[in-house]
Amino acid sequence: MHISELMAIKRLRLRFLSGAEHAHREVRWAYTTDLLEPRRYLSGGELVLTGMMWRTGPGDSEVFVRSLVDAGVVCAAAGTALGEIPPDLIAACEAHGLPLIEVPTETSFGAVTEEVLGLLTRHRFSAIAENRDRHRRLMAEVAAGADFPEVFAAAAAEAGVSAWVLSSTGRAVAAAGPELSAADREWLSEHLLNWTDFPHGGVLPASEGAAERAVTLLPVRTPGAHPLPSWVLVCTGDHRAWTEETHEAVAELLSIAVLARSRDEEHSDTDARHLEHLPKLLAAQRFGEAAELLRVVGGPAATRAGQGYVVVSAALVPEPRRSDLARRITAELVGGRPGAVVVGDNDAMAIVRAGPGTGGPDSGGTGTDRSDSGGPGSGGAGSGGSSTDGGSLPVEEALRAEIEHGARLLEPGLADHRLTIGISSTARDVRGLRGAVVEARHARRLADLRGGRSQVVEGAEIDSHELLLASVPEDVQSSYRDRMLGPLIEYDRDHRSDLVATLTTFLEHSGSWQRCAAAMHVHVNTLRYRIGRVEELTRRDLSNLEHRVDLFLALKLRN
Repeated sequence: MHISELMAIKRLRLRFLSGAEHAHREVRWAYTTDLLEPRRYLSGGELVLTGMMWRTGPGDSEVFVRSLVDAGVVCAAAGTALGEIPPDLIAACEAHGLPLIEVPTETSFGAVTEEVLGLLTRHRFSAIAENRDRHRRLMAEVAAGADFPEVFAAAAAEAGVSAWVLSSTGRAVAAAGPELSAADREWLSEHLLNWTDFPHGGVLPASEGAAERAVTLLPVRTPGAHPLPSWVLVCTGDHRAWTEETHEAVAELLSIAVLARSRDEEHSDTDARHLEHLPKLLAAQRFGEAAELLRVVGGPAATRAGQGYVVVSAALVPEPRRSDLARRITAELVGGRPGAVVVGDNDAMAIVRAGPGTGGPDSGGTGTDRSDSGGPGSGGAGSGGSSTDGGSLPVEEALRAEIEHGARLLEPGLADHRLTIGISSTARDVRGLRGAVVEARHARRLADLRGGRSQVVEGAEIDSHELLLASVPEDVQSSYRDRMLGPLIEYDRDHRSDLVATLTTFLEHSGSWQRCAAAMHVHVNTLRYRIGRVEELTRRDLSNLEHRVDLFLALKLRN
């Protein structure tokens, strides 16, 4: 309520003694006191009523008013029951810009307080009803398919809150307020998976042009959600210092974000169900049906000049109990690519549009063309060479950089799993997708062989022995590795020797005795003795190229 609303109640017979120009100030509570310095009992926004029992001389008025101003009081009201209001109190209020109201003898402080509480209650109920109506309207808009970033920005601006919705990889989903820098988003993402207490109060570190800032994070939790492919609501300020109104506004923003996230997950699940037969259609070379399926689902646009498709294959190793987790993580990793679709569960596959105007989260790419000609074309994955991403990097390289960055940020939440990802070369059209799928899956198997918490491999990297190894069944790999290296590993364990390391270094230096001995800081005769033991235990002759290849491949499988 405003001071002017209280002054308008005629039966109270209140009048301004000073500060009438501040009648628009908002009153949050009424408090009665006769203490000379009541500051410790005030929290700000009050109308303070006093009978002036504290006054023993003119100097006390300055002390009393300064205490009120320091506490954030918006207005003072003095009663005349004990006599006229002294000029020194009026002067002190004028000097500090504090409105002063005269309460006549016939009006009790209780009556004034009652009217203040009544006005506050009416305002409160009106605000609740208004907020409820607005909340219902916003929820209905999001549920009906309205653009979530626009709805979120409008709701936050109306509530006067600066807030952002980020994904677990730092992708900006929605924003209301100054744009978060890439460094800020990365810092939040790197710490998000390590925080377990929510709402979480954090401090964004100082960066160029910006001081430290307090923020509060709240997880956007949907039923059955997993922390890895999740969203988080970031709001300015420490939640412990928020007003009740701010808490309510943030709760409204959070509920809108939860609904939008649920809607996205539902659409993703529906698309995955519709596309579950796409790999089989491509394998059977039924390209027209595959193109129509992509068009119906609303996937990557038709390939115009300079455009095409890139396939991303991803899996978690070992396979998690939650079958759709790899698919949801993959959807997040390509979430900044307009029109990307994801199919599968732990053998997840994303189809991403390539070419100009299809850049990642920060490239400014807009919209998607929802048609797909599926017309005849030539060649498989990469048959048209690498298209470019926004006229700069080839799309495979740009996509790899985005996915590697996102995968690295997710590593703290992978627990006992590894995330392996393969990226194909660019396919010109739907016909080329068949080869792109095969290439991406081979690249993913190669990523599995390379180890690491997360590993991303492009199809262009697999023109080597690693392609052969990636296509061999795991049980065959294990048997071959144990047969070739088992005797050496056992000997090293029993004798605390380094035959496996010696063999590795020897092959890395192409069998050069001098260079290998120098690299190992041993005498050539010592090296010859060790290599002799290797040949004896493995029954291989390291002067023979085929035998070298056998052991080289075994070492690659061991790594």
